Amino acid sequence: MSAIIKFADHIPSRPPIRESLQEEFDNINSPDTPLEQKLASALSCIMHLQMRLSDMQEKITQSERDVSIKEMLLRNATLRERELRTQLVGRLW
Repeated sequence: MSAIIKFADHIPSRPPIRESLQEEFDNINSPDTPLEQKLASALSCIMHLQMRLSDMQEKITQSERDVSIKEMLLRNATLRERELRTQLVGRLW
């Protein structure tokens, strides 16, 4: 039970933006950067963020599958525990 509580209390920190992505953001915001370069930097940022989003969606899907499997295992274990308790009570009477 304590492991479950520790897991629930753990909130992962947000991963930092990669330096290259930060440089792209800086290029976009810089008033000295030519428009074509700003557009190229913006497109690069968008593509990078789309890849990260896709990776995160895959991880979410996998996590949902893992949770579903663990819920099923928990239901099975709970059912088995009830069966064993019923058998134990039957033997005591």
